[in-house]
Amino acid sequence: MKADLNKIMECAIKTANKSKCRFKVSCVLIDKKGKIIATGFNHHTSNGRKMGNPTIHAEVDALSKVKKPSKNLIAFIYRKNARKINPCKSCAILLKAYGIKIIYCSNETGWLLEGE
Repeated sequence: MKADLNKIMECAIKTANKSKCRFKVSCVLIDKKGKIIATGFNHHTSNGRKMGNPTIHAEVDALSKVKKPSKNLIAFIYRKNARKINPCKSCAILLKAYGIKIIYCSNETGWLLEGE
């Protein structure tokens, strides 16, 4: 991976700040060359009145911008003001279904490979 981790962190922070949710989460998808392919942040659906207030997770939002599954993508998941974040079980399954096997999660010092 030839990614600039500082650039990805800046992008993740900027994207997470778009969220109006209590916990601001973002997902940045990059290719193996380090190019940012898609970003997403958690947000409430616009038709949430009938269903309560469902939240679209950052991973789902980012994946919705990817045209097709690819084994060449790497996911970076960031949560503002948190020690560490991991994708929920559903998002982890969805990421793997899209062919994404490498997932980095933010912690207080930077990025950590999921499972470490």
